[in-house]
Amino acid sequence: MGRAFDMHVDVIEKLEDLRGLKDNWDRIYEIDPEAHCFLSWTWISSWFASRSLACLVLAAREDDGGAYAAFFPLQLGTGLDRGNGFYNTIVMGGSYFAPYTGILCDPAHADAAVSAFADHIHTLHWSSLHLDDIDRSSTRIESFIERFPPTDFVGDRVKRPAQITDAAERIDPEIHVHVTLPADFDSFLHEKLHWRARRNIRHCLRKLEGSAALRITHTETATIDENLATLLSLWAKQWGCRNHAYMRYILDNSQSVLPNCFRNGDLFLPVLWRDGVAIAASAVLLDRPRKSLICFLIARDVSIRDLSPGLTLHAYTIRWAIENGFRIYDLGAGNYEHKYIFGSVSRRIERYRIDTRTGRNLGERLDEHCLPFVLARIKSLYAAGDLADAEIGCRQVLAIEPERSEALSLYREVVASRTLWQAISPDAPADISSDDQGVIDRAEAEKQCRATIAENPGDFDAVHRLSILLLLRGEAREAEAEIGRALELRPDSAAAHCTYGNILAAVRDFEGAVVRYERAIALEPAHAIAYNNKGNALRRLGRTDEALASYEKAIAIRPNYEQAIANRAALFDEETDMLPAVIQLSRLPPNV
Repeated sequence: MGRAFDMHVDVIEKLEDLRGLKDNWDRIYEIDPEAHCFLSWTWISSWFASRSLACLVLAAREDDGGAYAAFFPLQLGTGLDRGNGFYNTIVMGGSYFAPYTGILCDPAHADAAVSAFADHIHTLHWSSLHLDDIDRSSTRIESFIERFPPTDFVGDRVKRPAQITDAAERIDPEIHVHVTLPADFDSFLHEKLHWRARRNIRHCLRKLEGSAALRITHTETATIDENLATLLSLWAKQWGCRNHAYMRYILDNSQSVLPNCFRNGDLFLPVLWRDGVAIAASAVLLDRPRKSLICFLIARDVSIRDLSPGLTLHAYTIRWAIENGFRIYDLGAGNYEHKYIFGSVSRRIERYRIDTRTGRNLGERLDEHCLPFVLARIKSLYAAGDLADAEIGCRQVLAIEPERSEALSLYREVVASRTLWQAISPDAPADISSDDQGVIDRAEAEKQCRATIAENPGDFDAVHRLSILLLLRGEAREAEAEIGRALELRPDSAAAHCTYGNILAAVRDFEGAVVRYERAIALEPAHAIAYNNKGNALRRLGRTDEALASYEKAIAIRPNYEQAIANRAALFDEETDMLPAVIQLSRLPPNV
């Protein structure tokens, strides 16, 4: 076998490039004994096309001009560690939708290809590698894991929790169940089944074949859309109430991937009807090279009590599979009792995590493929008032692409908004993002406030101070909730109304901020900070004459108010036609 350095790894990033590899992919899929439906070109290309996040396929070959000997589909994920910035994960291709993942290899080159893939992944930027739904008995999987030594990485199995059914059955989701099929259906009935299961299956099939009301149809080109919709509707009714988000995930992905599987001849979709009404259906994926089929989705009308629609459909599918030369019927994940009536056996499919020891991305930088997603997330953070995390994210993007205009513009917006509420008190720190000791002190102060509030929920000072601390931490929405509580306790507090204005300014509600500042001024006409901050908000609204008047009022109340003087100077820098003809202005660095 080849050595790792004999293999060249290319990164396939575009769907059109992946489509150009179909013949090469299909050839490896035919000869790889560890392949399965979820590594077929149809499945992976359909999954690739349906993803909104970055997807990659690593492709290994012995030289630059030769055919590829192995493929490793991956998906890049991005997470946010609040206060520390964004990080990346690498996930196996198809994970969370496909019950199995893996690496597709020409067995003659598996060792070299797997080593080359592992070495290439070392060069990417990630903090956690998710090897989900893998078969640890695979030599190639174990060889891959060994390329991430404990001196540099932390690796461990992730145990999936048991699920408890409505019938109090404890289900292990790591157990996958399949039955080996004999050469004919009679042998299956007599060799695999207990007499009671044999009797029940014969009864179901006789009822199906002897009733004018019952029939099973096979999906054809003309009926694929209708029948798939029927299956997914039954599945949603049977299982969707347990987890609506998971239901939507399954339905959306099924609609994206399964039609392509059907068009490629890799999907068998029988539907059981009674009196013209569908009462059960299943999506069975076909792996012809390994003579295997997997019951990917099955659903039934749970209101039917005088018939076993699920058992009928399983029995019919097994008979069809045997007649068409298949030798393995995979019943999927979960050691449900009913799966074992077919003479089934089990194997364990696991999840494994490899994390960097630092908990940060390799290379201390983001993966460039994720930058569009990070920028979109930064915009959401900014809109939600989380200025601290938005600023960290901008810095991370600019560390990779210093001239990226979108990131530069967003960074300037974030910094400008942050400075709008730095003036919460005359002694506020000039740079709240870089004062590590200040962060520690504020964290301790927040802890003390929460303790005081727990003891006395009516303590206005503690609630008000907590809102300020949350704002300084960049949690504007939480700060807004707390300042609302403070004003319920003391609605005539000018300081609280001013703080509310700062919070609204932080989330770019400048009109609302002006209203709050004016309320503070009405309650306390000599409130210089409210006048200054009102000027900032008016400036952002383009109401420059009013902004100037507000700054002038703040300075008249407090002649040495440096922030108001600086803000007025910045306004004159922006609006030179407003500069008075005769006046000596203090020129301090603008804070907006």
